[in-house]
Amino acid sequence: MKELDFDYLYKKYAHLLPSKDRDIYLLREAIFGYSEIRQYLENINGKVLEVGCGPGLLLNELSDIFPQNSYLGVDPFISSYEKFSNIFDSVNKVKFMKAKIEDFETTEKFDLIFSINVCEHVESWKSYIDKTQSLLSPNGISIILCPTYDLPYETHVIIPIIINKDITFKIFEKKIRAYEENLGIQGNWESVNFIKARHVKKYIQNKYDSKFDLYIHDRLFNRFTHDNFFLERHGILGKFCQFLYKIKLNRLIFNFLKIPFPYMKLEIKNFLK
Repeated sequence: MKELDFDYLYKKYAHLLPSKDRDIYLLREAIFGYSEIRQYLENINGKVLEVGCGPGLLLNELSDIFPQNSYLGVDPFISSYEKFSNIFDSVNKVKFMKAKIEDFETTEKFDLIFSINVCEHVESWKSYIDKTQSLLSPNGISIILCPTYDLPYETHVIIPIIINKDITFKIFEKKIRAYEENLGIQGNWESVNFIKARHVKKYIQNKYDSKFDLYIHDRLFNRFTHDNFFLERHGILGKFCQFLYKIKLNRLIFNFLKIPFPYMKLEIKNFLK
């Protein structure tokens, strides 16, 4: 199966993207997303929906690697990606629609629905889950990858959470705004809903056929060993995580001691019978 690497994506897309920091972030996250989604596409010959598709980098690559599928990207901020219009113009095998997933209406059913670092920004993660499940085909699967806030740690800005969201903002306002300005994502902090994996588990456990990936932490810790941008973003904590991974202590902490990990990968199939 084809691998995506940074040099390949940078050569392909860099001239279309507007800023270096934003370029690197988008390309690195596309690589991460591909590594987590590709296994589901190997055995699908149908319809794929990405929620919060941004400029469509990942969908473009998926449509080349798995051309047997049709692809749709939904994002409420597509108009704000006008500076990425060259990318959209180059994607002729993928359709895009400007809409919040909660307001998205269609008669189509999808074999795979996925979102990457989106569910922590929706107005209601419960509504998000219910809506995406209603769009699944009978044998379809929905994949949610997103930061969680069971631990007092904010993974976008890389700051501790002090008591609650408001107090954290007052303490770290300068750093939060600098992060948003650097990536051109003003208002990012206001959209974060502080989703918690334990609340999600409680909501879906008697409703949907679902499974949390217990080893997502292992793959993210491994990312510190080869993704220098990811490592640098997390500073000293990144170095510490790199060390934990090398001695396999992360498995003891998160699998055996059951300490919550600030990121989740959730697979949801359909309603329990």
